[in-house]
Amino acid sequence: MTTAVYVEQINEIIEGQLKHLKETNPFFVKFPQKVQPSDLTWCSHLYHLSHHFAELLKVRWDRFQDAPHDVFSTHYQEEKDHPEMLREFMLGLGLKDPVHSRPSYETENFISALYRAAAVMEDNLSLLIINSTAEKFAHMMYVHVLERLQNSGMSNLTYWEVHTVADEEHSDVYHYLSNMNEQQVEEAKHLIKYTVYAIDQMQRSWFAE
Repeated sequence: MTTAVYVEQINEIIEGQLKHLKETNPFFVKFPQKVQPSDLTWCSHLYHLSHHFAELLKVRWDRFQDAPHDVFSTHYQEEKDHPEMLREFMLGLGLKDPVHSRPSYETENFISALYRAAAVMEDNLSLLIINSTAEKFAHMMYVHVLERLQNSGMSNLTYWEVHTVADEEHSDVYHYLSNMNEQQVEEAKHLIKYTVYAIDQMQRSWFAE
């Protein structure tokens, strides 16, 4: 098969898995249309995810200094200030400082999965897990949340607005994939499904509170 066929198969899996998550996960199904600050306590988990995400992108950039593209370097540069942006948003709403909180175990598990993708996986798999899957999920989440924050008349939404644009761009990486054989594609499909499973469990833990 050609790379284009493999990419089409992989994209269908990612789109299908994320569509199912959005249709079944309580975070999306039961998220209130009118949001109060008390509905956003889960942002403390997102803060820790955002903090580690920037760190693991730095790990990946260090590994792939000779990459024929600038995805690894620019992704880190664009993400490194985002945890503090979220923290400022939370403090502005009177929420507890997330620095003094701890993420759910399910959030820790997803963070660990992303560190694995950054630290040990080859570049194709790292792009597929961190960018094509995790960032596509992030774009879906931020669009969902931003709409409800806007409906609720909340201000100072820069953090959320930035991500509805940036994460869509960060997920568009198929054209950077090098040739993959059938075995690598099958491994990618397995890891993509595992990644979405980890995301689903994480978001359920957020909304359970």
